[in-house]
Amino acid sequence: MNLPWHEYVGYAGMAFAFASMSMRTIIPLRVFAIFACLTFAVYSAANHAWPNLIVNLVAMPIHAVRVWEMRQLTQRIAAAVDGDLNVEWLKPYMSPRRLAAGQTLFCRGDKAAEMFYVASGRLKLAELEVEIGPGQLLGEIGMFSPSKCRTFTAVALDDVELLAIGESSLKQLYFQNPKFGFYVVQLVTRRLVANIERMEALATRPRGAA
Repeated sequence: MNLPWHEYVGYAGMAFAFASMSMRTIIPLRVFAIFACLTFAVYSAANHAWPNLIVNLVAMPIHAVRVWEMRQLTQRIAAAVDGDLNVEWLKPYMSPRRLAAGQTLFCRGDKAAEMFYVASGRLKLAELEVEIGPGQLLGEIGMFSPSKCRTFTAVALDDVELLAIGESSLKQLYFQNPKFGFYVVQLVTRRLVANIERMEALATRPRGAA
């Protein structure tokens, strides 16, 4: 076919657009979308299709910013998995919550729809007689259990500032970056092992001991 050069650019843009639709994870999808926007912008300029040109020029930096954000998230997840499993990288995706001293965050058997990061203050897991302090997570086990129920009761010992994230947000993070799923598995496994060790210690402690 003897087509003008810009028609080939338009077909290339169409190919990039179809490729982006076939991507299962967010970063490759966004990268192909950037190439699609670039080629469609060239095609639109050559054909004096100014509205299409503007749309694609605006979309390109938006896709680029999203790629940069997901690359940053991937690097933070990798650092957390290779390090001490801290959750600093997760905080931007969480919403603040406050609890007064003596208030109950959740009870054993409640439906588990969120997990929490303790920004300040202390909570107590009543059944385990364990304190959860700043920098620690709680509530993640119930979210991923088959029953979706809380396994312990959490009560505030002080005025507590929390950061919360719901199940739907966690699922979005997982679909955007599957590595997040491996991190959560490690996090939950670590907490389960720690809880088992505490329960074993309580079971072997002499009755009446403090």
